[in-house]
Amino acid sequence: METSNTYFKFLHLAQAVQKLPTFPELDSVEERLLNVCASVWFSDMKISVTEIANMLPGTSERTSHRRIKSLLQKNMIVLKTDDKDRRVKYIVPTQLSDKYFKKMEDCLQLATR
Repeated sequence: METSNTYFKFLHLAQAVQKLPTFPELDSVEERLLNVCASVWFSDMKISVTEIANMLPGTSERTSHRRIKSLLQKNMIVLKTDDKDRRVKYIVPTQLSDKYFKKMEDCLQLATR
């Protein structure tokens, strides 16, 4: 079976970045949640706390909310209240999460060389 090593190089580099002391340790649900948010942010859209719970198949709403709280404590996200409806809270990236995704992008570029 012939496979490309690019993906495995990326995984190796990404794991090294995730172990850096500059970034908090993320569990698999936190990582998935952050990645789903990033895909929404990349599209210049907003994502609410309620919406994210429905975007993680196989993960309960309660678990999603716990991981949101954890990401808040780790300074990977912040919540911004909607201007028109104060009950709605949007998940917004922080500088730390921007740095994290930039490092992941660097890993991908290195892996493709």
